[in-house]
Amino acid sequence: MKKIITLGIFAIVLLFSTQSATAQERVEDIAKMQVAKLSEAVQLTGDQQRTLFRVFVAKESGYAKQVKGKDINNAEVAQAKAQIDANFEKELKATLTPEQFNKYKEMKQ
Repeated sequence: MKKIITLGIFAIVLLFSTQSATAQERVEDIAKMQVAKLSEAVQLTGDQQRTLFRVFVAKESGYAKQVKGKDINNAEVAQAKAQIDANFEKELKATLTPEQFNKYKEMKQ
């Protein structure tokens, strides 16, 4: 009986750890796709790609943390997203050259 209970607890722990790993993979996949799209549009260097990958991961993780368990239309969530977007824009501007940043702005519109 103890072995069955232990096995059940182990299975539950394994299930929860798999879900959190999957969520992180999704964030990284989204970031990878966004960097690839941006790289194609503005010809990023390898260093810029690595830096922007981290920036995109931070942005997507921030969004996920803000929305998790909250009403999406909440003013607090909107304010947090605006702050995340402002930080993202600042990092993007610091990483890209002025020409690349202008191309990004045109692409975004």
